[in-house]
This record gives sequence, structure tokens and C-alpha cells, in this order.
Amino acid sequence: MTITCPIYYTAGPIQPWVDAFARQYPHIKVVDWQHIRHPEEVRYAIVWQPTREFLQRFPNLQAILNLGAGVDGILGHPQLPANLQVIRLKDAGMAEQMNQYFAYHIMHFHRSMDTYQRQQTQQQWLPHPATPASNFRVGILGLGQLGRSVANCLVSLGYDVCGWSRSDKDIDNVQCYSGDEQLHEFLGQLDTLCCLLPLTDSTRNLLDRHTLQRLPKGAVLINAARGEHLIEDDLLALLNNGHLRGAVLDTVRHEPLSPDSPLWQQPGLMITPHCAAQSWIEPSVTQIGQNINALLAGTEPPGLVERSRGY
Repeated sequence: MTITCPIYYTAGPIQPWVDAFARQYPHIKVVDWQHIRHPEEVRYAIVWQPTREFLQRFPNLQAILNLGAGVDGILGHPQLPANLQVIRLKDAGMAEQMNQYFAYHIMHFHRSMDTYQRQQTQQQWLPHPATPASNFRVGILGLGQLGRSVANCLVSLGYDVCGWSRSDKDIDNVQCYSGDEQLHEFLGQLDTLCCLLPLTDSTRNLLDRHTLQRLPKGAVLINAARGEHLIEDDLLALLNNGHLRGAVLDTVRHEPLSPDSPLWQQPGLMITPHCAAQSWIEPSVTQIGQNINALLAGTEPPGLVERSRGY
């Protein structure tokens, strides 16, 4: 049986996705959503940041399959039906990229590259003592699939790694904290704080002045989760008063970042354009096809989101 799935994707051309589905799952016909002739017959849709018009066009959807791991943009959609199943990607090449992103930036600060960059502008030749990775304490906010992967990668590089999540976790060679009562203890020992939390009502604005001041003086923040986790003015204040040594932001509250944002010119702050981990087409198609086949078989798809939790 062949089924037709509309795709809504504005981050690049659609045809590579269409071709990948044709190769991997010939029974799943993926079509540009604007070219669907009988929208009332559509049961499953593949999307990235769908508009209100998209959801209104397909009134009988049973499931929506997201082309990414984060689903906050879908769950917060005002037109999202209460009974619609939301299914996310669980990796699709993102873990490998996220490992590289965090390892690169952590090494940047651990090996004093930020200091050497400043010295270069002053024509200053001054080496600083190197310290073992085991003396550099990295904390990971969020121990889901991506957070676990980053933690294991950093452990393999010799770093002292701990992590925090809402519920208890158990990861080899990683000291795990959980719940609000352990958050301050977790924050108070870190050289670098890495944010990989899902965006939910309980994590929105979590990285504010109160939370970031719990970090030791001279600590670093790296956020590759969502911009809405962070109060940007509070970060700027803590960078300017010297409490934080530096920060790396892959996500900001309003994307793309406005040319007049003070974030661009802030000393000690590095910005990347939400590129830490991107969904690769072939593994994404493999997962989506598996999820659709599970739906067709009447079983629970592996990427099903628990909407009450937000992930």
C-alpha cells in the first residue's frame, strides 16, 4: 500500500528528501504540501516549523513527524489539535555533530585559546601553564540522548563530567544530579556549563542571573539547546562584570539574530547560527520511515513525544 505524505520544509530544497524516501521507502510518497490534491485524505505529515496555514489545510491528520529533535515549536503551535501525535527525530546524525561542537568549544577554553586570541591583538607572546582535562569540570544540563552522547564523548577525552536532569539518570563515569534541590550544588563546581535541555515551561528562562551567578567566577556557558532558555541581558551583565569568563551561543531568543543586537559585539561571546547539529537526510528518512511503518502497524513509534512533558 502506498501512502502520500506532505512535507513542509523551508530550510532547504525539498527534492533531496523526496528522492531519499523513494530510495528507502518506495511505499511512502513524499510530496510538497502545496501540491496535495486531496488534503482531507492525509493522515501523516512531515514538517519543519509548520505554519498555521499548513495545519488548517490537513484537517484529518493523525500524526506529525518533525524533522528535528526539538518539538517546542510544534507543541506551542496555536492550531495544534489536542489529539494529534507528535513524533520527533532521536538522532539522525545530530549526536556526532553535537559531540564535535561541544568538544571544540570546551577545548577552546580549557586550552586558553580565548586568552591567546586576546594576546594576539596586543602582539603579546606569553604562554600559560597547561592543565589536565581531568582538572576541568564540565557540567551538562539535560541528559537525554544528545546530552548522554556529549557526556560520553567528553569523558573519553579525559574531562571531569557531571550532569543534571529533571529525573534521576545513571551514566558511567558521570556524576548525575537531578531535581531542583540538587541544581545549585551541580552549578557551584563547574568550569563550563553546557545546556542541552528540551524547551518546556519548566526550563524556559532557566538560565537567568540567579542561576548563572551560582557558577564559580570565571566559568563559561555554552548553549546549543534553545534561545528561550537564556535571559540574554543577564548573560551580558555577568560577562561585563567579569563573573563569567566567556560564552558560546548557538541559539538566541529571536532568530536570526538582529544586526543591531548587542550580542554581536560582546567581548568574550562567540555566536554560531543554530548550526551545532543539523539533521542529515538519509538517517532522518530512515527514522521517519520506521515511525510511519509503526503507525501503519498500529504500534507505538519510537520517536513519539509525551506532550505533557514536552519531549
